[in-house]
Amino acid sequence: MYRAIMGAILALGFAGCAADPPYPEDALRLEECTLEVRSLQTRKIEAPSEAAILRAMIAVLQDMEFAVDHIEKPLGLISASKVSDADDPGEQRMLFFLELLCAAGGGYDCNQTSTANDKQRIFLTMVALPSFSGSNEYSVRITMQRNILDKGGRVKVLERITVPEIYEAAFDNLRKALFIEVNQS
Repeated sequence: MYRAIMGAILALGFAGCAADPPYPEDALRLEECTLEVRSLQTRKIEAPSEAAILRAMIAVLQDMEFAVDHIEKPLGLISASKVSDADDPGEQRMLFFLELLCAAGGGYDCNQTSTANDKQRIFLTMVALPSFSGSNEYSVRITMQRNILDKGGRVKVLERITVPEIYEAAFDNLRKALFIEVNQS
C-alpha cells in the first residue's frame, strides 16, 4: 500500500514537470524595436571624468525643472522626476458635456470630469559608463518614462518616451553643460 501511494505521488510529480511553463514562450524575447530605442537613448561623450558628466547632468536636470531623486556616484547613475500639468481643454469640454447629458438623462452619478487628465509624472534615468574605446570617452544612456494621472489619482497612461527630438535636446544640453563644467574648472 505504501509503495502504491509513493508511486502515485512520484507519477504526479513527474507529470507536473512535463507541463507547459507558467509564462509565455516569448516572455524573455526582446521586441524588434529594442535596438532602435537603445540607440536613440545612448551616446558616446568625451569628458575628463565620470564625475564631470554627473555634475553636468545635474545642472541640465535642474534647468529642465527636474528634482534629482537619487544619485549613485560609484555606478554613474542619476534618477530624477518632475510633475507637470496634463490638462487638455478639449478633453475637459467633452467630459463636461457628457456630464450634462448624463444629468439631463436623470443620472445621479455623473462624475465624468474625475476621469480627465490631471498630472503627468516624468521619470528620467541617466547612466554614464566608461567606454571601451577610449580613456576619456563615456557611454551615456538616458531613459524617460511618463505616467499620466486622472483627477482621481489613477494612472491612465504608463509609457516609455521615444520621441527622438527629446533625446537629442537632452544630449545637446548635456554636451553644453559639460563644456561649461570643464571650462570653469
